[in-house]
Parts: sequence; C-alpha cells; structure tokens
Amino acid sequence: MNIIDAIILGILQGITEFLPVSSSGHLVVAQHFLKYQPDEHLLFDVILHLGTLVAVVLVYRHSLGNYIRSSIQMLKKSERSMWERASEDVFMREIFWILVATVPTGLIGIFFRKEFKKIFSSLPAVGVLFAFTGCLLLVTYWRSGGERPISELGWWRALLIGVAQGVAIAPGISRSGMTIAMALLIGMRRDDAARYSFLLSIPAISGAALLELRKVQWAHMPYVSLLIGGVAAAVTGYLALIFLLRLVRKGQLAWFAPYLWVLAAAILYKSFAG
Repeated sequence: MNIIDAIILGILQGITEFLPVSSSGHLVVAQHFLKYQPDEHLLFDVILHLGTLVAVVLVYRHSLGNYIRSSIQMLKKSERSMWERASEDVFMREIFWILVATVPTGLIGIFFRKEFKKIFSSLPAVGVLFAFTGCLLLVTYWRSGGERPISELGWWRALLIGVAQGVAIAPGISRSGMTIAMALLIGMRRDDAARYSFLLSIPAISGAALLELRKVQWAHMPYVSLLIGGVAAAVTGYLALIFLLRLVRKGQLAWFAPYLWVLAAAILYKSFAG
C-alpha cells in the first residue's frame, strides 16, 4: 500500500467512523468498487480504528480525566463499601453505565461477529442496512432527546444502547447513528447522548482492535504508510466528531438520512441492474 492510498483510506475512515453513515458499510463499497481487500491489510485496518480512537480520547479528555480522578478518590476512601462510595459520585455512576452497556456489545461481538461479517460479502444487504440507518436517523427529527443525564441512565436503557452498539457490527448500520439515536429516543439529553455514544466506543474499538491484532502477520509491514494512515484517520476523525457534536446539539442528526438513502438506492441499482 502506497502513502496516497493510506491517506485516502485514513480520511475515509476518520470521516465515516463518527458521522452516522457506517464506516464498515463504506468499507464494503470500497471493497467492491475500489478493489480494496481489508483481509489483505488487516493491520492497516486496525491502525485506522486506533487513529479514530485517539480522536475520541482528545475530544473527551476532560470526561476521561474526571473518571480517572473519581476512581482514585474512591479507592482512597475506605470507611464505606466501594458500591456506596461509587454511587455518590456522578462520574463513577457514568463509568458504571458505560460498563453495563459494554457487556451486551461484547457478547454480540464474541458470539455473532462471524454472522454479521457474512454481510460484508453481500452488497445488496449493505444497501438495505444503509436505508435502515437513514430511517432511524429520520426518527430523531421528531424525537430529539429529553433531560436524562448519563448518571441516571438505568439498567434497561444502558443495556438497550449496548445492544444497539453491538448490532452496528453489521456493515451499513452506523455505530454512532444507532447509539445516539437510541439514546435520544429513550430520553437522554442531546449532549449526553453523544458523549455516552463516543465514550462507549472506547472499549468497543479497543476490544475489536485487540481481537484483530492476534491475526496480524507482522513481516514486511509498510510502517510509514501505516503511520500516515493512522494520523490521517485521527485528524479527520477529530474534525468529523466536532462537526457531528454540533449537529446533535441542534437536533440535526436527520440531515444524514437523504445521503444514506441515495447511497442505498445507488448500491441496490448497481447490484441488480449490473
């Protein structure tokens, strides 16, 4: 892989990972029309995802810093049980609901990943899922959030969002679109819906990257291209994330629905009309 290809794919990953348009779905399109085979560039795919993970950490560094400080303070106070100490701290409650939602995501990834990956070979299925994501985003036009913060999420809401994130393994279903839309539909505040979605992506992306790294063949790797592609994904991912947060705050997530429908129509036409 040359440097130009690495930059192009890094930019594509950075934009589509955070905008609610499904990075994996666009990967399938690239696979079919640009002759890009991700199985041949597994490490590069992992590096791109880690680049977007860096973008999340940068944007939410203050939240992550609060979580670290609260965790340290909780460990220092020993006069009461850990659960009592954690329940009185808003940041520890946020950590708890992030962990709760991560459980169904992880289980779906472990037990159903192979089934979802089969969709990568079906371009028409990806087109249908693009259309589904567009419809889900459109629903947020009428239901654009409530007043519930992350710290008061509750069991069933956290688990529901975790399942939504797990289902987004399927190409064509946007992880950010699915989780933010679900959070808005169950009454979360707009800012918290977006923040929860992207904080949830940290364990999800990290876990998926670790699983894929076990399969990597390390010999003869184009390390310069890997580095440049990762940086391109991080920079464009950061900009895309900032842009999306502004749209979520304004209740404009549905803006992406027409793009997804046009893309779905083009894919289905190409698939069936040849």
